[in-house]
Amino acid sequence: MSNKKTPCLREKLAAKYPGRLLIVQPDVPAARSIQLQHNASKISSALLMIAAIFVFQGNVQAACEDPAGPGVNWTGCDKSGLNLAGADLQSAVLRRVDLSNTDLSGARMQTADLSFSKLANTNFEKARLEQARINNTDISDSNFKGAILDEARLSRATISNSDFSDVRASKVNFYQVTIENSAFNQAQLNNSDFTGAKISKGQFENIIAQQVVFTRANLEAANFTSAMLKGANFVSANLIEARFDQADMSEASIRDAIIDRASFTETKLSNATWVKYERCRLGSVGECE
Repeated sequence: MSNKKTPCLREKLAAKYPGRLLIVQPDVPAARSIQLQHNASKISSALLMIAAIFVFQGNVQAACEDPAGPGVNWTGCDKSGLNLAGADLQSAVLRRVDLSNTDLSGARMQTADLSFSKLANTNFEKARLEQARINNTDISDSNFKGAILDEARLSRATISNSDFSDVRASKVNFYQVTIENSAFNQAQLNNSDFTGAKISKGQFENIIAQQVVFTRANLEAANFTSAMLKGANFVSANLIEARFDQADMSEASIRDAIIDRASFTETKLSNATWVKYERCRLGSVGECE
């Protein structure tokens, strides 16, 4: 057997072209091996990054077993039938939570997020809900009596058979809220916005609601008896069979509103703007003069 070494490609070319600078393409299998190693390294790095993201998300996702406390994240959890009276849930994340039959009376829930949650037979009596987000919630047979809701947001919420009597709800966003057979008697609603709301058989007796906005709201058969509605905006609202008896609507506007069979017995209309842009004279009571 011969032990003679077979010349490599570089040696063969050097012998054939003496004195020339030769650049030989690397061995193809070796180059492929290097490329595969590089690709594997990139894939490993990507997998490690994805794993790190999942670990991070796992740390911030809702933990339904976590105890009640400020900032707790119960997103999507079932918290029905609990006694959370007086609990501190400030800035809590309670989105899509089932709070049916839960007692939250006196709870501190400032800036909490309850959007898209189910609030059936839930007790919020005297709860603190300033600047809370309660958008798109389903509220039924619930008690908010005496709760504080200043600057909260309840846009597109659905409220039925619930009690909001005596609430303090100034500057609240009720945009396109749907309210059926619910009471807001004696509520403070100054500067709140009910634009586009659909309210059936709403009870608003003795409310204090200066500068409140009901633009384009459906208020058919609503009861505003003895309400303070100074400067209120009912432009283009449906006020069919609504009752404003003994209410103060001074400087209010019902421009372009529908007022068929609405009642204004002893209603103060001083300087109010009437349906056809008429300005009621100072001292008008019961009818725009």
